[in-house]
Amino acid sequence: MRDKITYELSWRDEDTNRVGSKKFTNERGKDHSAFDAACEMAQVLDGNMWPWIIERDGQEIAFGWGGDQLNRGRLFPTCG
Repeated sequence: MRDKITYELSWRDEDTNRVGSKKFTNERGKDHSAFDAACEMAQVLDGNMWPWIIERDGQEIAFGWGGDQLNRGRLFPTCG
């Protein structure tokens, strides 16, 4: 039996300047359910214009929001 895969979605609420996170674990019998759920929530965060990062086993695998204020300069190397 394979180990369950866990993804962690972290974001910064630009309205309150607070950082939040949520962990997602695969459902039994559904290989990509955790990643799909994390991406679904990330789309909501994108709609709010909040920066976010998805990590798997401590490795960043996805990030979003145009200015990317969690790691300023990655998308726009001349800024920051």
